[in-house]
Amino acid sequence: MNNVISMTANGNIAPSRFVISDTSADGKVTQAGAGGRVIGVSQQGTRRTPYSSLDDGYAAIAGEDLMVYTQGAECWLELGGTVANGDRLKSDANGKGVATTTDRDEWGAVAMQAGASGKLIKVRVDPYGQVSAA
Repeated sequence: MNNVISMTANGNIAPSRFVISDTSADGKVTQAGAGGRVIGVSQQGTRRTPYSSLDDGYAAIAGEDLMVYTQGAECWLELGGTVANGDRLKSDANGKGVATTTDRDEWGAVAMQAGASGKLIKVRVDPYGQVSAA
């Protein structure tokens, strides 16, 4: 099973962010917003050489190819809040990972380590998961 696939961005996508399928364009992805139905995580690197004046900080912009980590892949995800190892993560408004425990809430990855907002942590991509009542 191939856990990393090439997809086409249909908007600006930052590195190590949750992505969703673009329902208006087959085969394209956009950066996830709050509560978005996550399909994977964007590549870690930017589209241009870091530390150059040409680097805009994006992994891809509309029309460009983007590597997307999918089901079962281990990758880096930027956090939008504090999480613990083993937390189920969903997207915040900027595609960053935040913990969820809400009944029937969907998640897109599981934290493999703890971290705080703005940090990158290792996650296992697990889209289509849903928290069930305890």
